[in-house]
Amino acid sequence: MPSDPHRPRCAALLPPNLPPHIPYSRALQQRLYLVAQHLSRRAGSPSAARRGLDQLHAQLLLNGFTRKRFLLAKLLSLAAAAGADLPRAESLLLSASPHSPASPTLANLLLRAAAGSGATPSALLALFSRLVGRHGLRPNAFSFSTLLAALASAGAGVLPHGRALHAHALAGGALAPSGENGHVMTSLMDVYAADRQLGDARKVFDEMPGKSVAAWNCMLAAYVRCGELDAALRFFGHEMPDRDAVAWTTVIGGCANSGRAAEAVELFMGMRKARVKDDAVTMVALLTACAELGDLELGRWVHMRVDWEGQQRRTVLLDNALIHMYLKCGAVEDAFRLFLMMPKRNTISWTTMILGLAREALDLFHRMQERPDGATLLAVLRACSYAGRIDDGRRYFESMERIYGIIPEIQHYGCMVDMFCRWRRLHEALELVENMPFQPNEGAWGAILSGCRREGNLELAAKATDRLVELLPERAAGHLVLLANMYAGVGQWEQAQMVRERVATLNAEKPAGRSWVNQNESSIVVA
Repeated sequence: MPSDPHRPRCAALLPPNLPPHIPYSRALQQRLYLVAQHLSRRAGSPSAARRGLDQLHAQLLLNGFTRKRFLLAKLLSLAAAAGADLPRAESLLLSASPHSPASPTLANLLLRAAAGSGATPSALLALFSRLVGRHGLRPNAFSFSTLLAALASAGAGVLPHGRALHAHALAGGALAPSGENGHVMTSLMDVYAADRQLGDARKVFDEMPGKSVAAWNCMLAAYVRCGELDAALRFFGHEMPDRDAVAWTTVIGGCANSGRAAEAVELFMGMRKARVKDDAVTMVALLTACAELGDLELGRWVHMRVDWEGQQRRTVLLDNALIHMYLKCGAVEDAFRLFLMMPKRNTISWTTMILGLAREALDLFHRMQERPDGATLLAVLRACSYAGRIDDGRRYFESMERIYGIIPEIQHYGCMVDMFCRWRRLHEALELVENMPFQPNEGAWGAILSGCRREGNLELAAKATDRLVELLPERAAGHLVLLANMYAGVGQWEQAQMVRERVATLNAEKPAGRSWVNQNESSIVVA
């Protein structure tokens, strides 16, 4: 019997060992479920996922399976993979129970799919309002924790949405004292911490009746996230009843990322004395501290420990941290050797290595397999600047949007300005600054002022200084002193004196320094 000519084209869409296709049967339901599961795992491009979704949705309609919730659950997940096709997912949810309130299980799955699809906080809240207002959903703890976790991941600017959900959770009893509601309260703390509302986060924490280990760790992370590192260390050392690996890693990472690398190393030694087992995230935080301190010996010890423990601890994030540490410590060959041995690389791996190399950076960029992002192109532009490859730098800059679909940001323009100034092309730098699609920042005008100092271009230096004074009046004195010295260096004493008088006027306007002594505390001096 001849084979079906369409079979090879469809084979990739179907998993092996499917039940036979018998219309309206339980076997067909199982078949559709397995196909949906197969597609959700292998969904590549959004268009391919959407085609599979169209076919499966049609089968559900033709065979009367629109109320089979186990099939709808799979289709909801596939709809999220299909390029955030939330209207389709919402209609699938409604088809399960058109005349009764929405199923909490399916509704929560829809909310999770919407959060995972990258929907904006406003879109998520609008979807939630429709599910509650129009479709009768009675949200439970999982509904609120899903939405709050998505808001916390979105970062700053979500406070109004977080307060609205907080009020709704209170009204619905989702914050009543029970074990399952603990996740809602910790997610709420994350939302407040994301918007740097530490007082609100602490209030939620204090109101929790039985605080779990996760709640204590969440509050500790809130202190670190809000930049209150000293308060975090006091909370860690004097309030927390138990300190697990997550807590130790939080304070180690907080210190390492706040310029307090020596304290981070000291905390890691304390973690070892407490016999708390570290993990890959701890090692990443420790490597950050090693890079900051230039402690190559400790960094090599971490690398040896990671190799000794084998692949179970090895992650791309950890390998990237090792490469960064080696580069910061000047061990470029070790970094490149590790880079070549990495079983898997991401965009950060390539970008870090390109930043660390000078002459070989552009060759490495051409060998890059992953799609570059804005940080990668910034590293390439810096490499061109250091190597004096101005034409290459201009070509990469001009091709960012056309070839890579990346719109240049202020730091890309600043890097180009610095490159032109570094290699004595001041007029090209000025032309780029004056034609930026946004207001030039201090870095751009500062680069031009430095270039003017190298070339002795006093006219342009005066213009750059005026722009810097307008942008940052509090730093005006330093730029004016530099300009006065430039005038004095070529014997233009009259101009130098006029600029120094501007500096004297600025200093006269500053409030005088004062000091006072608190009887109960140490002396405090304000300059």
